[in-house]
Amino acid sequence: MAEPNNTFKVPTYLTIGKVISYAMYIWVLYGIIVLGISVFLQLFAANPETPFVRFIYHTSATFLEPFRGIFPPKTVGEAGYIDVAAVFAMIVYGFVGWGFSALIDYIQTKISVLKRNAAIERVRANATANKKSV
Repeated sequence: MAEPNNTFKVPTYLTIGKVISYAMYIWVLYGIIVLGISVFLQLFAANPETPFVRFIYHTSATFLEPFRGIFPPKTVGEAGYIDVAAVFAMIVYGFVGWGFSALIDYIQTKISVLKRNAAIERVRANATANKKSV
């Protein structure tokens, strides 16, 4: 009598979907962090000629592009300012990240249900095979 296969292969579309969701989630988190650092540096009027500040401003510009011009920056103190559009972008990206997190949870739930159903079928197959051998 042949033993039933005890391995379960996750469908490729679920694996690919999960990997893409994780990649997008990481990208969104990276954007939120860079935008947050940029807001902090602008608030305290960091020197834009330093390599780190230049890198942060350049990188955050990519994430800020869809939101540029929505809100004008507000001055704080003598030289600093708060970029309200960047704060708004962080909030929007937070919701997008929340959505990707929910998508990852949904995909993982689908995988778990498929694994559970495969395990139940293996148990049923074993029980049927044991009844026939008795």
